[in-house]
Amino acid sequence: MADRQSVIAHAHGAGLWWLLVMLLAVACGSSSGAVRIDVLAYLERAKSWAPIEAETAATVDRIFRTQFVDEAEVGRQIADSRPRVERHLGQVREFKPRSDDVERIHREYVAAWERLLAGYDAIETGFASGDYTKLAAGREGLEAWRGSIVWVADELRDLAQRLNVDPATGTVS
Repeated sequence: MADRQSVIAHAHGAGLWWLLVMLLAVACGSSSGAVRIDVLAYLERAKSWAPIEAETAATVDRIFRTQFVDEAEVGRQIADSRPRVERHLGQVREFKPRSDDVERIHREYVAAWERLLAGYDAIETGFASGDYTKLAAGREGLEAWRGSIVWVADELRDLAQRLNVDPATGTVS
């Protein structure tokens, strides 16, 4: 009888061990599953953000084409763009990623738009004061925005591919 109880206790212990191993495997799998879901949600959101990104990129291009010589035109471009950028930044700040990987990308996305607004401020201050170092700082802010938007797109695409998500369609492959 003692041998039978020992065998049952051993089997029960082994069963618990296997149960723990299986739970750990599922937890690890669901972790990448949770990140995958977060990436899918972010890709969907990014599609809705694409028009403001394209519009802002066109504005930045128009500003650069003036070579900062036509102060009135640069001022009009900034005045036209700023309210849209501020609205977009407000919406972007409301989005809360659920995974560290997407949070890292999103933080840079938010910072890019903040740098753009800081660039606008520096340009306006530079024109108002005649301080060309402010204009240079503003130009750098606009260039940094462009670089950051490209970085975010690259990082998001790389993350999606690592998780077998097609960034173009937002589907799991």
